Amino acid sequence: MKLDHIAIIMDGNRRWASANNLPSYEGHKKGAENLWNIINNIQEFKLKFLTVFVFSTENWKRSRKEISFLMRLLNQFLDHTLTKINENSFKVRFIGDLSPFEKKIKDKIKIIQSKSQSNTGVVVTLALNYGGRLDIISAINEILIHNKNFKPISEKDFKKYTLNKDLPDPDLLIRTGGEMRLSNFLLWDLAYTELMFVPQLWPDFDKLILENCISDYSKRIRKYGGDN
Repeated sequence: MKLDHIAIIMDGNRRWASANNLPSYEGHKKGAENLWNIINNIQEFKLKFLTVFVFSTENWKRSRKEISFLMRLLNQFLDHTLTKINENSFKVRFIGDLSPFEKKIKDKIKIIQSKSQSNTGVVVTLALNYGGRLDIISAINEILIHNKNFKPISEKDFKKYTLNKDLPDPDLLIRTGGEMRLSNFLLWDLAYTELMFVPQLWPDFDKLILENCISDYSKRIRKYGGDN
């Protein structure tokens, strides 16, 4: 079965740190390092798209100390990304409400998207301050602005207003850490996506586990509501 687009909810950084008797920030740091390992694996497996849940609209509810560290880590990750896109052919894009982030973060995001725009490798979409409900509401508001006559619209038309309008829907969603929920991620896009929940915490998710997920996916039959 054809597989072009994988979406990942990277869950379990803090639990990984706790299990290894480390402070929570070490789990986030390890998780950020692992993301690049998986991006390289996705490229190696010749997949076209990877969308990852980096920071949700709900994550602001965490402690001020943890948020502060996550913002520093994000800054470092963006610096590393700038180096990576110069060395590789990744195309990097960001979705979500970027307005709450400090200027230097937003400036780096603009530079990364601009510099990688013409790259032809795997398209890596990083969901930052993203929420699936916010995505849908934003699309509806855009439709109200452009569709002043309130003409009926189709699913195809609606897709044009979502944050992932330029990408095909994910074929496979993988959530690490054992939790079995979507956590407000890509609610519109995941309508017919195959779902896979694995027990491994994100920092422990590796090439072999990814390969097993892809193998499992290849054995599934996607019916899209039909008979076969």
